[in-house]
Amino acid sequence: MTVSTYNPTDHTTTNNVSNSVNNNVSSDTHTDHAAHASTDANHTHSGHNCGHDHSHDHSHDHNHHSHEHNHSHGDDIVHLMPTLTDLQKPHSDQEFIEKAMAEEHSNHKNLIASSRDELPSVTVNGVMIDRTNIAQELQYHPAENKEDAVFLATQALVVRELLRLAVLDEPNLGEAAWENDEEQAISALIDKNVQATMPDMATCERYYKQNITDYMTDPIMNVRHILLACLPEDGDERLKLKKTAYEFIEQIKNNANPDAEFIQLARQHSACPSKEQDGELGVINKGQTVPEFESALFKSDAGLAPSPIESRYGFHVVDVLNKEPGIQMTYDQVVPAIHNKLSQQAFHQALCDYLFTLANEADIEGIEMMLEQENIFRG
Repeated sequence: MTVSTYNPTDHTTTNNVSNSVNNNVSSDTHTDHAAHASTDANHTHSGHNCGHDHSHDHSHDHNHHSHEHNHSHGDDIVHLMPTLTDLQKPHSDQEFIEKAMAEEHSNHKNLIASSRDELPSVTVNGVMIDRTNIAQELQYHPAENKEDAVFLATQALVVRELLRLAVLDEPNLGEAAWENDEEQAISALIDKNVQATMPDMATCERYYKQNITDYMTDPIMNVRHILLACLPEDGDERLKLKKTAYEFIEQIKNNANPDAEFIQLARQHSACPSKEQDGELGVINKGQTVPEFESALFKSDAGLAPSPIESRYGFHVVDVLNKEPGIQMTYDQVVPAIHNKLSQQAFHQALCDYLFTLANEADIEGIEMMLEQENIFRG
């Protein structure tokens, strides 16, 4: 395999957006996930949504309204507590995608990806990967910077080309199978060539003992908050609001009636509609709010948090009204999930090994492939 200098090793990122490919998927669907993860199949992304999931129990009847997120201050910044749908936005902004596609349509020739605003010239067995396709693929590969997104998008298209060539070389498939149904052809190819060793019960039990703390039920919290809203990019305003949040905490702590003081401040200053319910969000389980808020919240003890919690929406003065700790689940309760997880990992590793073999047999120029589970099964 011939490679050149486009190497993202120094920029390798961890995708914090939750990758669900290993979760809640039965072993008989492995090939479908492999085909999806390795081709340019249809992708679906949820739109931006600032709505908090109020399906949990509330002591009050909340009114719900749909709004668009905008850049003005006040209630229009945050309408409801954020949910995980906020994380399901395409990585690459439209301006960058349009610029990349415009560049491809010009006569400018890129020899290699040397900056964030260029797309690489990559060939597989002498055939160039279309840079227009790379530009279009970018939106399906979240990363911390555009260079990493370009690498992931390009590698995905190289993998697709490797699988296409393998389908053409397979006697029982060939070009007719690819032209008829690419997804089905890839699934058939993988069924024949990827064999994973499934975990036995001893392996599952050993995994449970080594990761026992991962198998506790989530704590349940009853929470109220005061949201001082600010856009993430407004640094000066954020500093000001952080100071105000600390002042509110001291004001509540030192008041003869802290409950009444919290309610008054929530009604007067909170940018969340929950201010109409004295700042109460009701019962919150994990997965209902954005990660940066949730990670701090679930570490908090019952009572007024000594420090405000910062999120993309601003600063939250938080009062945990009640916290019920999680319960340790038994091995018998979780063994199906463990077996499924380890089976998925085994299959993905076997698929990576197969893709590595295909890449090693091909003449690839313009990219140094990094065929690992972390960057194959994402985007």
